[in-house]
Amino acid sequence: MCLMVLALVTKADDAVLVVNFTNGSSQQEFALSDIGKLTFDESSFYIIGTDGAASPFVYGQVGSIKFKGISTGIGAVSTTEGGLKPYYRNGQLGVDGWKAGEKAYAAVYSVDGMTVVSVDHWDGTPFSTGSLAEGVYIFKVNNHTIKFVKQ
Repeated sequence: MCLMVLALVTKADDAVLVVNFTNGSSQQEFALSDIGKLTFDESSFYIIGTDGAASPFVYGQVGSIKFKGISTGIGAVSTTEGGLKPYYRNGQLGVDGWKAGEKAYAAVYSVDGMTVVSVDHWDGTPFSTGSLAEGVYIFKVNNHTIKFVKQ
C-alpha cells in the first residue's frame, strides 16, 4: 500500500482547500489553518484536521481538488523612486538613471530566495545573465527591485 503525506503550511488566514465532486453534490471547503495533513492511498485520500479528525474521500467520487485564496505566482515587483529603474534587456541587467561614480550592492535571487549573483561595490555597469539557467529571478539594487524571466 502506497502512502504519501503532504504537509500544508500557509500564512493566509482565508486560504481554503476545495473538494469538488463528480456527481454534482455541494463542494466541501476546509480552511488550511484547520488542516494538519493530507494522506493518500491507492483508493482514497484523507484530510486530517489539526484536531486529528479524518475526512475520507474516494478518488472516483472527487472531480477536483483546488486551493482558493493562495497566491500562485510572483506579482510584478518594481520600485522607481529617486529616478532609478532596474532593467533587464538583451540579456543584460542594469539600472536606468544611475549616477556615475555611485556604488551599490546588487544581487540576483532565484524565486526560492537563493542568492545566485551578488556584487558588493557595483558601479552600475550592466552585467550579463548568460551564466543563469532559464527561469524567473529577482534583481535588486539597494531598495530598487524588478522581477525578470531568463529564457
